[in-house]
Amino acid sequence: MRRLISVLAVFFLLALSAIGVAESEIPDLKGAWVIKASGHMVLKPEAPHLPDVGPGFHELEIPLVIEGQDGFRFFGYKQVTKKFRKEISGVIGFDNKTIYMTEENAITMGTLVSPDRMECVFLESGKSLSIASREIITRKK
Repeated sequence: MRRLISVLAVFFLLALSAIGVAESEIPDLKGAWVIKASGHMVLKPEAPHLPDVGPGFHELEIPLVIEGQDGFRFFGYKQVTKKFRKEISGVIGFDNKTIYMTEENAITMGTLVSPDRMECVFLESGKSLSIASREIITRKK
């Protein structure tokens, strides 16, 4: 009887371990996403890639495409305007939920709250603009 209980206990622990491994799988981020940003920006006249946006508080919607992913590493672009796109590089943190993206003069940090939604903070500082915003990034279906 003790042996049966021991064997069942081992199987139970192995099953719990398998569930933990399944929950920690690296998420697949490839595909089209939409960024809904809300924040503030300081613009100087030499910021030609944002012709329709002025300084001050803003609400923006920007397409994001994650073109490729190799494990926790990924890359893609933001289509800021019809003619201007910003290349991004990113990694998924060790917890498989924290997201880090970088682009020229900017960084985005956030959390993958579901397979189709990220909640992030975006910070950019450069010669022609400064931006701080909160972003909700949702997978386009």
